[in-house]
Amino acid sequence: MKIPRLNNREQLLIALSIVVIVGGGYGVFRFWPTHQTITAMQKSAKATENRLLKARIPDEPIEDVDKLIEQLEDRERAIELVRTQFEALETRLAPFDSQEMIVSISRLARDSQVRIRVNEAFKAAAKRVGVASKKNNTKNRKRRGVESKQTTPLILPETSSWIDRMSPGTMFHRPLQRIELEGSFVSIRKFIHGLDKLPYQVTVLRLKIEKLPALAPTGYPQTLVCGLVLAL
Repeated sequence: MKIPRLNNREQLLIALSIVVIVGGGYGVFRFWPTHQTITAMQKSAKATENRLLKARIPDEPIEDVDKLIEQLEDRERAIELVRTQFEALETRLAPFDSQEMIVSISRLARDSQVRIRVNEAFKAAAKRVGVASKKNNTKNRKRRGVESKQTTPLILPETSSWIDRMSPGTMFHRPLQRIELEGSFVSIRKFIHGLDKLPYQVTVLRLKIEKLPALAPTGYPQTLVCGLVLAL
């Protein structure tokens, strides 16, 4: 097939068409997006410049900077001291479910000449934050699984009993033990004072003493019953 020869006018038209097509494609796919990006950057730079011109430099603080730094260092030293004291106290706390503490208490009772009638774990009720209103009951049921994982330990007010303040879910949660002793006043007193000499910290949270209905024989001390709740 023989290609017809084109005259100069037709060649010029074809060349112009090619230039228009290539230039138009470049303008649509390259120039226009780049132009929009540059315009947006210029507007952003102008807005930033206006904000900087209107910005107000804050006044110099009235307080002495060196004094503030010294106060901050004092607070940090105080926090570090409290942390050190807390760690020292924590080493005196018995591990949860410690059989060594139960054995030590039984040995102390034997040495103090008192008889242990009851020695069992004391189950304190877990504490929660307030009571939910009826409107929030539905939401609380839906979020119960999430809240159980995100519950923060409570610090109950000082008006609460120490049994409540050491119950599960509180900041000071410790295992509690209920003990009922039988013996003379002197022997029970010896047992209670001997708790301070055990390897771990033991705190008496509740103490109740009453005498047995039967009177002791003449010349013998009256037998007493002592109920204790201990925090181990």
